[in-house]
Formats: sequence, C-alpha cells, structure tokens
Amino acid sequence: MTAKDFTKTAFALLCGAALALPAGFVLGRLGRSVEPEGIVHGDGRFRDMYSPSLRSDRYFLDRQREGVEALERYCERTGESCAEARAARLRLSQLEQRD
Repeated sequence: MTAKDFTKTAFALLCGAALALPAGFVLGRLGRSVEPEGIVHGDGRFRDMYSPSLRSDRYFLDRQREGVEALERYCERTGESCAEARAARLRLSQLEQRD
C-alpha cells in the first residue's frame, strides 16, 4: 500500500465517520421519548435517578434498611459486629427522620 492509497483510505474513513455519527444520533432519537412511559418515580421499587437527594430516595433507604437488618441478624447469631450494627441502625434512623 502506497502513501497515496493510505491517504485516500484515511480520507474515506473520516468522511464516512463524519456522515455516520450524526446519522446515528438522528436515527437513535426516532420513536423514543426522553423518559420511558409507565415508570412511577419514588414508589420505592426502583432507584429514582431524578431524585435531587440520594438520602431521601425510598429505594436507597430500603436497601440500607435491608443491610442494617442483615447486620443485626449477624450480630444476634454470632455476637460479632454488634457495635457496627448499632451505629448503622442509628445512622439509618437519622436518615429516615430527615424525610
């Protein structure tokens, strides 16, 4: 492959990319809304990605509550990590009181 052929190939690839990228953006938007329909925000089943505060998101608090309860069960079963379980429960109750 000569330098002239390489230059032609590189130019053709750049032109193709310059056309394909905007075409991909346009075709990707066709038939789609910005936000999928049917999803209820803030019901606790899914993470509310539009929530301004992670700490007030019900999904986040539910996952934290599950973790605290698991840590408390571990403490009851083994007698280990009890201080961590108490601290986690205290912090979770502080987060829940902010609501």
